[in-house]
Amino acid sequence: MAKLKIGVAGAPRGASFLAGMRAYEDRAEIAAVYEPDRRAREEFAAETGVPALEHYDQLLERVDAVIVASPQHHHVPQAVAALDQGVHVLSEVPAAVSLEQARLLLAAARASEAVYMLAENYCYSRPNLIVGAMARAGVFGELYFGEGEYLHEMKGWHTDASGAPTWRHFWQVGRSGHSYPTHSVGPLLQWFDDRIVAVSCVGSGRHTDPEHEIDDTILLLARTSRQALLSVRLDLLSNRPHLMDYYSLQGTAGAYEAPRAEGQEPRAYVLDRSPSERWQPLEEYAEEFLPARYREVAEDAGHWGADSFPVRDFIDAVTEGSPPAFDIYAALDMTLPGIVSEASFYQGGDWVAVPNPRLWDAGVGTEPGREAPLA
Repeated sequence: MAKLKIGVAGAPRGASFLAGMRAYEDRAEIAAVYEPDRRAREEFAAETGVPALEHYDQLLERVDAVIVASPQHHHVPQAVAALDQGVHVLSEVPAAVSLEQARLLLAAARASEAVYMLAENYCYSRPNLIVGAMARAGVFGELYFGEGEYLHEMKGWHTDASGAPTWRHFWQVGRSGHSYPTHSVGPLLQWFDDRIVAVSCVGSGRHTDPEHEIDDTILLLARTSRQALLSVRLDLLSNRPHLMDYYSLQGTAGAYEAPRAEGQEPRAYVLDRSPSERWQPLEEYAEEFLPARYREVAEDAGHWGADSFPVRDFIDAVTEGSPPAFDIYAALDMTLPGIVSEASFYQGGDWVAVPNPRLWDAGVGTEPGREAPLA
């Protein structure tokens, strides 16, 4: 079979996918990159030898699939353009930045024969994979509480070297609500095998960098369809060390907690398996529960080695017809709680319903595509 030709939209973030691609170079290759910024485009081409293009439509003409790694407000327009032309899409997170965008994306995915997948890499970290397998096996019993925290001081990312605002100045800190939800929400929804039906969002006020609209800390409470409670915190401004991958869960038969500081390790407590009222290192469960598929980490892959796994799952979905790890519905389940959280925030934390994209009629028409629930 000919190699799958993959294009990348967005050179800076797209470069991080190269390590993952090298692990599967017998099956796929980066054929071209689209980057509107001339300097970034030329640097990428010089460093990688990959052709760098100035226009997105030029990219779609050359490839079978595209990795959308552009700023987040471009994810939907670029994904829709690709899907409309039958080009497979692996999209960076979040899937969309508004309800209108979410509906457009859903319609395009339903109408297209191409694969759509969300590249939520935090679901692929070693601890999260182990906990997910344990949860699916019922080790923790019935899950009823979970936490996710993304604490990443990024003040230096909100303006460029000249002091001009970057895209993050508006899309991540220029509005209040949970503007970057999927890294925290995604693993929790995997573990709980559930979707969020309502959210309440409040903030701490603006103290550290009050020029931005977002509060220093945003706290999102979420209720799932099975009545579990999730607590999700976002903080992009506070002066503190990073803690970008904290999670916990509580079930009727045990609990899990990620480390909060350097030198700590992930830990689990399982009723009738752990020593009485004592935590165990999560790694003690790795041999039994870490999926064999994710045991070998690609060299140089970013985010604790997790960046290569979404690429591999995406290639499999395209070339072998396996279900994408995070299809359009999973992508919107991770994304929509953050979108509607803004309404809750400006209503003083009132509970706001999260729409179920499976019930939207966008793109269904009289002949639903393969992604439509009525097909």
